[in-house]
Amino acid sequence: MRKVTMIAALLLSVFMFFHSDIAVGDEVVYAGDVTVIHSAIPEPIFVDTLPMVTTKPQEEEENLLSYEDISLIALVTMAEAEGECEEGKRLVIDTILNRVDSEHFPNNVYDVVYQRNQFSSIWNGRIDCCEVKEDICQLVREELISRTNTDVIFFTAGEYSKYGVPMFQVENHYFSSYE
Repeated sequence: MRKVTMIAALLLSVFMFFHSDIAVGDEVVYAGDVTVIHSAIPEPIFVDTLPMVTTKPQEEEENLLSYEDISLIALVTMAEAEGECEEGKRLVIDTILNRVDSEHFPNNVYDVVYQRNQFSSIWNGRIDCCEVKEDICQLVREELISRTNTDVIFFTAGEYSKYGVPMFQVENHYFSSYE
C-alpha cells in the first residue's frame, strides 16, 4: 500500500509539472509534449505490484508476545545465563514468563524485566554487552509453548535468594518459587 501511495504521489507531481492550465469540465489540454485529457471524473491509477503477504508467527498469535518481547527475554537470558547450560537458560526464561503470569509482578515482559532491583544484568550494565541470538529466541518460543518449570519466580547466582522458597540448583543458579 505504501508503494502504491508513493507511486501515485510521484505521478501526480509529474502531472502537475507538465500541466500549466487548470481545466474546467471535459477538455483536452496540451502541455509541452504531453496531452492531458481532463475529465470531471478522475480516472483510477493502476500500478502493477506483487501482493505483499505478511504472516504473523504462530507463537505470537497463540501466546500474544511480540517479537520485541521475545527478543527482550532472549537478551536478558544472555545477560543472566550466557555461560549456563540450556536447562539453565530455559529456567531463566521461565522465571520471566512466570512473573508475567504472577499476580505479584507486573503483567508484561518489559515491566517485569525493568522492575527495580530484579535482574542484576539490567542495573549493572551487563545487558549492554550482550546481543539477541536466534537460538535463545527459539528457546523463548519453545518455553511459551511448554514451560520447563511453572513455579520458578526467583533465581540468584551462588546461593539461594532471601526471597521465596528454595527449590533447586542448576549449575551456578539457585531457583526459588514464590511460596
